[in-house]
Amino acid sequence: MTLLGDLRTRGWLLIAALALFLGACAIANTPQQDLAYARWAKCSAPYVSLERVDLDGRITFRFSTDGGRQAVLQCLAEAGRTGPPLPEPEGVRPPSGP
Repeated sequence: MTLLGDLRTRGWLLIAALALFLGACAIANTPQQDLAYARWAKCSAPYVSLERVDLDGRITFRFSTDGGRQAVLQCLAEAGRTGPPLPEPEGVRPPSGP
């Protein structure tokens, strides 16, 4: 391989590595997501699990009992009174079996 070809190969490898690095840096939570995760950490209940937190901070959780759902919704509402507002949380039931 010539010196020029070797430099071109190194240049492309450097560009690919830089693109990969910058892409990894872009993977971070939004401030709304951080706030939602902090509120969720305070509001656990039996038979309830976090499904996801959207970019806007909307919490989606799975629940098995209506009591668990109500407990989480009440806790999240109380937590939201002291800070910035987030979208209404959404409780979903797990998919039912056959």
